[in-house]
Amino acid sequence: MTLKIYGTPMSRAIRVYWLAEELGLPYESVAIDFKDESPGPVGKGNPEFRAASPMGRVPAIDDGGAKLFESLAINLYLGRKHGKGLWPSTVAGEGAVYQWTLFAANELDGTMVEWARNAIVLPEAERDPAKVTAALEKLAKPFTALDEALGKTPWLLGQEFTLADLNVSATMFRARKMDLTKKPNLARWLAACFARPAAKKAWALRGE
Repeated sequence: MTLKIYGTPMSRAIRVYWLAEELGLPYESVAIDFKDESPGPVGKGNPEFRAASPMGRVPAIDDGGAKLFESLAINLYLGRKHGKGLWPSTVAGEGAVYQWTLFAANELDGTMVEWARNAIVLPEAERDPAKVTAALEKLAKPFTALDEALGKTPWLLGQEFTLADLNVSATMFRARKMDLTKKPNLARWLAACFARPAAKKAWALRGE
């Protein structure tokens, strides 16, 4: 059965679309309207969607009856299931994918959202410069950790692009609008991640 992805390209579902493109998976995208609480086809009350996402949040998937929510968990599942070079062949490598994925969730995700909202997303009159400064201060340590790791190898797990790179870069995609001149390894890696054909195809869904 075709993988069904609930979400929109403007949500965290973009991470799942990107991975599906990397893996060459056929998928059906089911748009869910954030503001629609109804049980209709695009509503958050859609019974099929809620069966996959009890919290009514996107993304969620139905993979032939295997239902999952949380974007990074979905990617770990799909990566392990399909592999195709993105999933490590050793237990140590698997541990590293989990490590960097949790790093993305815990050290980057929320703070990147806070920075983006107040630096580029909200109308200028609604932005809070203090929150931008606080977010950048909080991101300094994880950005340094990434820059140092990527100074040793071109990708997070070594010589090849893996799911670790996808999950981390997708979480911090708005960092492409930051000044990363003092983090040259991070800047080089981020550009390389988004230069991949699958990334371009996925982000084109956002009009980028």
